[in-house]
Amino acid sequence: MADTKRLFFALWPDDTIRNEISQTFLCSAYSKAEGQRYNFQNLHLTLHFLGNASEEQYSCFLEAAEKVKFTEFTLSLDKFSVFEKAKVFWLGVSDIPAELKQLHYELGEVLTHCGYKGDDRIYTPHVTLMRKIKHFVVEKKAREVSWPISQFALVESVTENGAILYKPVKFYNT
Repeated sequence: MADTKRLFFALWPDDTIRNEISQTFLCSAYSKAEGQRYNFQNLHLTLHFLGNASEEQYSCFLEAAEKVKFTEFTLSLDKFSVFEKAKVFWLGVSDIPAELKQLHYELGEVLTHCGYKGDDRIYTPHVTLMRKIKHFVVEKKAREVSWPISQFALVESVTENGAILYKPVKFYNT
């Protein structure tokens, strides 16, 4: 079988925003919850999960994303919640900005030319903080993290020394 890359498109925070997200979580009561904490170096907000891609698909994804045009916007991460079935605890948005909806839609459209079929679920933008959470929490307001968005990234998931790391391959700017 040919080599594949495990890929996704995401909003990728800089170190300042990554720190703010981390502090918002660590200063909350939820930081004491039982579960597997996410590697804070991997923090991101997924736009589209592509899965395993061949070299040909990889090249197509890189090129297709160049066609996406979007305007800068600010994302207000302001609520904690849980995907109960998946046992995932996350920080997300109360109101999805129109610009994020448009970016998600347009990126999904250009990727279809590479054989990508999007997810049928309703898009719920979020930053995963914990997996395998043991006790579920009710959706709750969080200390707001204001994240200016002017780019998105193609990210590769790799395993190094037994740890999963997410590495941005290419950034796409407004």
